[in-house]
Amino acid sequence: MTDTMKHSLMFVAVGVLILLEGLTDWSFFSGSWNSSLVILNMGLISAIMALGVNLQWGFAGLFNVGIMGFTALGGLAVVLTATAPTPGAWSAGGPAILMAMVMGALTVVSAVAANRMVPKGRLRALVTLAILVVGFVIYRALFDPAVEAVESINPAISGNIGGLGWPVLLSWPVGGLLAAGAAWLIGKTALGLRSDYLAIATLGIAANHHRYPQERGLAVARREKRRGPAASPAL
Repeated sequence: MTDTMKHSLMFVAVGVLILLEGLTDWSFFSGSWNSSLVILNMGLISAIMALGVNLQWGFAGLFNVGIMGFTALGGLAVVLTATAPTPGAWSAGGPAILMAMVMGALTVVSAVAANRMVPKGRLRALVTLAILVVGFVIYRALFDPAVEAVESINPAISGNIGGLGWPVLLSWPVGGLLAAGAAWLIGKTALGLRSDYLAIATLGIAANHHRYPQERGLAVARREKRRGPAASPAL
């Protein structure tokens, strides 16, 4: 039996199992088309991700360990654009969050400009470091109170700023563009370096995306503990 025939038979067998999942509840089948479509959807997503990894690792020889980090960015973009807005959250901290993002972007642009314009030496290092430190302090001074204000609005149900309320079909391209844009920025920098810097950079991105939700959850728990039982929402 050739490899093509073997692979074709495997695809046919998987397709039959997915159909049986929706058609019958015999044995370990549930008889639910919802379950069948969920399995099919996850299979297609996993296949696309496997093709991407194969292109990077197999054909290009690039060791990229941050696949799930970029996937998380795409999922975050879909959530931010497709979920309904949280009443009162935008007025509580939305403008300050946008100002913090603008401040972060200006800090990066200013540091890059200073690194190019100031002559090489100790002065350039000091100016760049000063811009980064001052920009980071201002960014956190704007960002942290705004996030706390947003998360304090009905934390038992929402606790977030909500989204734009777009249809899911429109939010999917936004998720793809955000993930691709972040990958382009990281790849443009890391691929210009030698050795395994792409692997190191993408590993850091994946680790940050894994740690940030945990840190935010711990911060919310500590804030609710400081407020006391009376301020915490009843479960």
